[in-house]
Amino acid sequence: MAAGRTRPPRDIVLAFLADEEAGGSYGAHYLVDTEPELFEGISEAIGEVGGFSFTIDRDRRLYLIETAEKGLHWLRLHAKGRPGHGSMINDDNAVTAVAEAVARVGRHRFPINLTPTVRGFLQQISDSLGFDLDVEDPETAIAKLGTLAALVGATIRNTANPTRLAAGYKENVIPSRASATIDCRTLPGQDDLFEEQLRELVGPDIEIEYVQRQPALETTFDGPLVAAMTAALRAADPGAVTMPYMLSGGTDAKAFARLGIRCFGFSPLRLPPELNFTALFHGIDERVPVDGLQFGVRVLDQFLTSS
Repeated sequence: MAAGRTRPPRDIVLAFLADEEAGGSYGAHYLVDTEPELFEGISEAIGEVGGFSFTIDRDRRLYLIETAEKGLHWLRLHAKGRPGHGSMINDDNAVTAVAEAVARVGRHRFPINLTPTVRGFLQQISDSLGFDLDVEDPETAIAKLGTLAALVGATIRNTANPTRLAAGYKENVIPSRASATIDCRTLPGQDDLFEEQLRELVGPDIEIEYVQRQPALETTFDGPLVAAMTAALRAADPGAVTMPYMLSGGTDAKAFARLGIRCFGFSPLRLPPELNFTALFHGIDERVPVDGLQFGVRVLDQFLTSS
C-alpha cells in the first residue's frame, strides 16, 4: 500500500463478475455454486445501483441506497397450433394464440402492494419534498418524484413486459409453434401469487418455460455498514441524506445472498439535478457524468478505509 494510505480495518474481497445482464449463470451464480469458499467469512457486500443522488434543492441531496430488489423471472411462452399454407383459413394458429397471450400480459396491471422498503421510502421522500403520502394512492405521490417516478413506480407492483417474439420461417407458411419472451419482476414474497396470476392471464393452452428464476431480496437499513455509507457520503457532501430504496431490476446480489451475505447497492454518484439517470438504463448513450464518477471514487475510498 502506498505511503500515507490508510489500510481498511477489515479484509476486502473485490470480485469482477461476468454475465450479470444475462442472469449471472456464468458469473456470480457460477462462483457461488462451484467455489463458495472464495467468499467464506464475508458477512456484507456492496454492489451496483445505489448511492446515487436525487436533488431536493440547491444544497440538499438524497442518496438512495439499495436495500431491496425485485425478483427476476424470465419466461418463454409457447403456443402450438396446426401448421399449414398461409392462404388457407386456420382457426388453430399458433402465432395468433401466442400474440393474444402476449397482449393480455403486456396490457395487464398487477395489484399495488407496498413492501416495507417501498413504504418507508415513499414516506421519507414525501416528508423531504413536503407533500402528504396517501398509502391507498401511492401513484399520486410517485407522480411528483420527477426523474425518479419511473424507477419507483415499478416497485409498487409485480410487472411483466413482453420483450421478444419468435415464430415461423417463411411468409406463406403457418408454423406449428410460436414463442414469446416475457421479462417479469416480482416483489418480495410474491412469487407464488404472481405465477397464479400469470397462468390465469395466458390461459391453459400456453406453455410457460422458465429461462431465469431468481427471488427478490430485502434487508433492513441499519447497522455499522449503513452508518459508514452515510458518513462517507457526508464527508464528500455535508448535506447528504441517505435513504433505502428498492431496485426494480436485479443485480449479482441475488447470488451472494444465497451464501447469507447481506447485500447493498452502493456505487455512489453525485448527479446533476436535471439528469434523468434511470432513463439512461439500457437507453441510447447510457452514461454517467465524469465528475459524478470522481465523486463516487472519493466516497468509496472514504468508505472502504473507515468501515
